[in-house]
Amino acid sequence: MIQKIYRGWWVLLGLSLVYIGSNGYGIYTIPLFYPSISEELSLSKGLITQAPSNMYLVLALFSPFCGWLLDRFAPRLILGIAAFLMALLFVFFPYIASFEQLKIYYVFFGIALSLGGVIPSVYLISRWFEKRRGLALGIFLNASSLGATLISKPTGHLLESEGWSVAATYVGLPIVLLILLAQLLLKNRPSSSEIEGELVPKLSSSSEVKLKDVLRQNTFYTLLMATAVLWFCINAILFNKDLFLSDLSLKPSETASFATLFFFCSIVGKLIFGYISDKIQKKAAMLGSVVVLGLGVFFLKLCLQHSSLLPLAAIILGMGYSGAFTMIQLLIAEHYAGKSFGLILGVFTMVDTLAGSIGIRAVGQLRAQTGSYNDAFLLMIILCITAILLILVTTKRKVEYY
Repeated sequence: MIQKIYRGWWVLLGLSLVYIGSNGYGIYTIPLFYPSISEELSLSKGLITQAPSNMYLVLALFSPFCGWLLDRFAPRLILGIAAFLMALLFVFFPYIASFEQLKIYYVFFGIALSLGGVIPSVYLISRWFEKRRGLALGIFLNASSLGATLISKPTGHLLESEGWSVAATYVGLPIVLLILLAQLLLKNRPSSSEIEGELVPKLSSSSEVKLKDVLRQNTFYTLLMATAVLWFCINAILFNKDLFLSDLSLKPSETASFATLFFFCSIVGKLIFGYISDKIQKKAAMLGSVVVLGLGVFFLKLCLQHSSLLPLAAIILGMGYSGAFTMIQLLIAEHYAGKSFGLILGVFTMVDTLAGSIGIRAVGQLRAQTGSYNDAFLLMIILCITAILLILVTTKRKVEYY
């Protein structure tokens, strides 16, 4: 007799499809359009990154509010509203005709991401999985990289042949259909007939930790600073890499090839570091991911003089960025998973996205002021070293009061 597939895997598939659209396209692929949009709107290089930095400011402010909503309303309802808003924005995007419209677009996209991004998805995954939560989270996080890997190449060719607005239309409409149909797979919680003991969360006494207790722990602030520093670097890389590649006078198809290799290696990075974190301490795996991220930035810096190193930089940077991103989620969960995890994760997300917003803007402004990304890369290398030192002094303790 064929065993029935656990319903949680279908829920995970739905969340992953939404994540392909929201992050794989909305965050990671749309920056491919930046050079063309900058040229059409007569924007200086680096200036256009102010628009997505505003998105992260909005996302930061809405994250605690999203956690509050999840405590009061069904996650499926919140995710459905987010999907509808994203669909409208992706349909509107090709018609943007001014920098002001682009900034408005990203403000509303920040709201959509807060309601339909990592926080509600991790919240829902935690309802359906416990024993295999790490595997489920790894699969979910990989959806964005998989989406970017599949979407980047055709987007680059469409950019060359049709222009950015036509390319955004041809790529965006299937994404809209994907995220709307994915809502049919979501369900708020398992029913009694769907419960499988090894998969459904079992709350323990450690899950009773409250935010007010966490705020009195030294480790909370150490870990918060480390993740904030890493998000500064992660977002700065994601939203400036295509502008950096344009400095090297690459064709859109060559830029897309870099993006394809980068995001493919980010898939590998999430799998490798996710696997390693099950075999060794998550803190050690986290340190390894940050070291690889720092090396990736170093090789990207070398590409300013030696563009032949771009494939190697894409491999190392993709694995380091994705490994650090995955380990941030797992390390926070290891410390604070429980009844108040959503709210605590919301606080981390608020601070991290603020840092990410600053990273996008600061690196873009450094490029605009100096005419090169050299100083920006040096800054990110220093920040990676800082993150390593912060993680080294982070300890997992239930009670560590001032």
